[in-house]
Amino acid sequence: MFGTNKMIKKPTKKFLNETMNYLFPIIKQAGKMALDSWKKVKIAKYKDNRDIVTKTDIEIEKFLKNKILSKWPNHGFWGEETERINSSSPFQWLIDPIDGTKYYAKSAPFFYVHIALLFKDEPILGLIYNPISRQLFSAQKNNKAYLNNKLITSKSPVPFNKAIIDIDFGGLTDKSMKEKKWMIDKLYKIMEKSYRVRISGGSLSAYLVTGAIDAYVDFADSKPQDLAARLIIMQEAGCKIKWMKNSFQKKILIVSREPIFSELKKIINENY
Repeated sequence: MFGTNKMIKKPTKKFLNETMNYLFPIIKQAGKMALDSWKKVKIAKYKDNRDIVTKTDIEIEKFLKNKILSKWPNHGFWGEETERINSSSPFQWLIDPIDGTKYYAKSAPFFYVHIALLFKDEPILGLIYNPISRQLFSAQKNNKAYLNNKLITSKSPVPFNKAIIDIDFGGLTDKSMKEKKWMIDKLYKIMEKSYRVRISGGSLSAYLVTGAIDAYVDFADSKPQDLAARLIIMQEAGCKIKWMKNSFQKKILIVSREPIFSELKKIINENY
């Protein structure tokens, strides 16, 4: 029964529906917490000279952890800012309390709250909330994707020469010159064949499902907390997803619809 301490052996449709309904007001409340603190951001710590954690990150993650584990105390919880809990559970909650903290701290309106639920390492439920626009993206396994509870419909195929490709390169300081050159070569090839390239650091990725961009390529090997909610929403909206490895044994993520998807795979695989 929903809300009891009994461990659910596998995620039923009823469980997912009830869980989603429980999370809708909670993620919106988390977004309001981010907005309320936006004009008075306080930095809690620095991960490096530009990667920060705000007090609001910590407060939102604590809020979400309490709300989730009070309902499902046997589930695992893996947030960006706190220690992982119950890592052996088949159910794992992945949380990014403020995706885009660097922007958030500098008054740029490009930040989101991410919640995802995994079952045996597979995303089965995801929510992304933009508190500025009040847009709530949501999806659950085998039940399509929605924007503010409105079904996201399939988009017409876009040829590669008319495609807008969003790329996240992540940090480059830990990469060799050979790897950097490989990435630049791939960027050039994508630029040469597509309509436009955007390098938003993932800020535009949720809007792949609306057609604002036509593909998302992640060279950054982004953290699971950043990707889990995005991936199930994109997949349920009709996108294809592919993890690839380059010759440097680094993971590359490609998300798009056809025919762009196949063209991007070809470019990443090419040796030239």
